[in-house]
Amino acid sequence: MRRLLVVLACCLALGGCKVDTTVSIDVREDGSGTVTVRVALDADAVIEAEAGGATLEDRVRLGDLEAAGWDVSAWRRRDDGSARLRISKEFAGASDLAGVITELTGQHGPLRNVSLTRDEGLVFDEYRLKGVADLSALATGVITDPELVAALTAEQVDLTALDQRLLDQVRESFRLRVEVGLPGARRTFTPKPGEKVEIATSSSRFDPSRQLLVIGALLFAGLALVVYLRGRELGRRQSRRRRGSGRFEQKTE
Repeated sequence: MRRLLVVLACCLALGGCKVDTTVSIDVREDGSGTVTVRVALDADAVIEAEAGGATLEDRVRLGDLEAAGWDVSAWRRRDDGSARLRISKEFAGASDLAGVITELTGQHGPLRNVSLTRDEGLVFDEYRLKGVADLSALATGVITDPELVAALTAEQVDLTALDQRLLDQVRESFRLRVEVGLPGARRTFTPKPGEKVEIATSSSRFDPSRQLLVIGALLFAGLALVVYLRGRELGRRQSRRRRGSGRFEQKTE
């Protein structure tokens, strides 16, 4: 699969342009959620991409992401000549988030080692998300993409030179913003070019329905204890009565 960063790098190589990318990870209370990516190309990037009669859709092909289940919007042009793209994908549970992020950026992309955990307590649910946003050692992924390598080799393109040129453009132009929304908390991480940022955030969610269950269980346990103690007390009384009755019968005889 051609990762999104590779596609954007190819666009960046067309000229001195800027690409702002925002990755939003929104987690629901049950641990499921959505990964949304918003890409903004400035006017210069759009002009270069569409030079010679091409379109953004021609130059930035995202069919592989669509095939992997991503919801890909159409490019939206602005009055200032810039363009916006939005893609998103749902994940069913906390353990599925890592795979979705890998589909987006690859094993060695700018966003990696992302993990999400959800721990259910008696009254509180704990959510923890961690990962790395790394713009210090970016890679375009060109020479590791078999499909792209085959296509460029057929055109007799110098892959090493192209990869280096793309990498220089990416380092200069790529901007990343990571927004993490957990139940009850939201944080934003913005690594600067050449910087590596650890992503670590957590939150707790109070579950009143679970508290009611705990209270109900405690009340039930308390009632059971009262019934047990009451039963023991009644048993003792009956035992004493039987012993007292036996002694009275012996005296009468």
